[in-house]
Amino acid sequence: MQLISKVQYKRSEKGEFHEIASRNLEETVALIKNYPWNTERSLASIELTCPSVTIEYPNGTYLKAGPYFSGKFSLYYLAYNKKVYLKTVETIEEVCQWVLKFFEQKGQLDFSEKYGFTFSPLVYFRTNPFEYTVNANNTAKYYRFLFFMICVIPVMCLLKFADHPEGFSFHTPFILMGFFLFLFSPLIYLYFNYLSADKNKYLQLSRGHDDFTFGTHEEKISYSKQDIIGIEAYGMHNSRSLWRESEVFVITLQDGEQLKFSSLLIPGYTFRSKFPDHRVTEHRAYFPPL
Repeated sequence: MQLISKVQYKRSEKGEFHEIASRNLEETVALIKNYPWNTERSLASIELTCPSVTIEYPNGTYLKAGPYFSGKFSLYYLAYNKKVYLKTVETIEEVCQWVLKFFEQKGQLDFSEKYGFTFSPLVYFRTNPFEYTVNANNTAKYYRFLFFMICVIPVMCLLKFADHPEGFSFHTPFILMGFFLFLFSPLIYLYFNYLSADKNKYLQLSRGHDDFTFGTHEEKISYSKQDIIGIEAYGMHNSRSLWRESEVFVITLQDGEQLKFSSLLIPGYTFRSKFPDHRVTEHRAYFPPL
């Protein structure tokens, strides 16, 4: 029997795995024993996203072995009911014994201690491809502050006129909403500017992998982070601008090629987290079209 196994490191983000392959029991045990526990354990977090080896059974259950305090090991088991159970063991040999049971018992383990409430626990065990395209989810993130204000304005009007209903006018909320839409008009303009430039672009980028992919849905090119000589961001990041979500990113490579895209393809806070070994140079641009 072969099961999919994969590893995470300290710099990996949630759902990011390396060395993904189908392995038999002996190969899986060798993967666990050869994992650099001593170096990865140092200053590592004791949680679901941790330096670890994860094994997946076809029925949808998972077993993840990670570090624990005082040189011990933690075993996280995602059961059929999508709840996470935790067991701590003393040695790597005990870890391998539970891996043997996981193989022999067809992905079923009897762990009595629940890990605690975890929202959507499957994302900590399932591989995330970290693909970014212009879609409804990214559009919602781009407009989230505008949506928030549109929802808040009617509530503020109702509260204002609650004690003085005679002064309430049904036109007031619409006038205020129109005023705010006018204030947000640069955000709306930049959205359509970014949409026309990025609607067919594709980006595959994660924190822990050195390689990333950029291009269009039809033509994708692989790049290495080691070839990057500069990363620049143009916008009003960390400001009170009403369109601070609007940013343009430029990645410059050693051969002079520049990769340009906007925060509509990948949000700024997400993009900055992908480059732990590179500095993102910030350029304040009050109105950053692409």
